[in-house]
Amino acid sequence: MKLDHINIRTNKLEVVKEALIYTLQLEVGDRPAFDFPGYWLYGDGYPIVHLTTTRSDPGNDTGGLDHVAFKGDDLEGLLSRLDQRAIEYDLRTVPGSGVRQVFFKITHDVRIEVGFD
Repeated sequence: MKLDHINIRTNKLEVVKEALIYTLQLEVGDRPAFDFPGYWLYGDGYPIVHLTTTRSDPGNDTGGLDHVAFKGDDLEGLLSRLDQRAIEYDLRTVPGSGVRQVFFKITHDVRIEVGFD
């Protein structure tokens, strides 16, 4: 078993798309011809984030989902992009492992973690 993708519902499709492309360096890629707007965002050639629209505001409560995590390979680049947009973040080190983690939020309070070995 492994995670295939996440889907984010939003009434701010372009804002969320741009935030994920900018911060995580994802790319818009092929998407089936669904009868509703959306994007598939690719990382390493795979569609890992799906964006779909909702007419209502999804709000800022993600229920029991705390965050979505990605693996990164350019810590300084991510921190620079976050600083350029004045996006607040929390930089942590996992005790005993040396793994660095960056936590930040995008639209609708979706919390993102990027880990660096």
